[in-house]
Amino acid sequence: MVVNELMKKQTKIYGQVAPAPKLTKAAALLLAFGLSIPVFLVLSAVEILLL
Repeated sequence: MVVNELMKKQTKIYGQVAPAPKLTKAAALLLAFGLSIPVFLVLSAVEILLL
């Protein structure tokens, strides 16, 4: 996969190797909440319009 290759690639900043980015549990939770709220609103609006 392209994403995995980019994540494993070492990045040099000012001659030093930077650590690979990591998805923390807090970031995963924020992402889940951030996606669930708009989806809930859209599905609720569709349900209201169809009833």
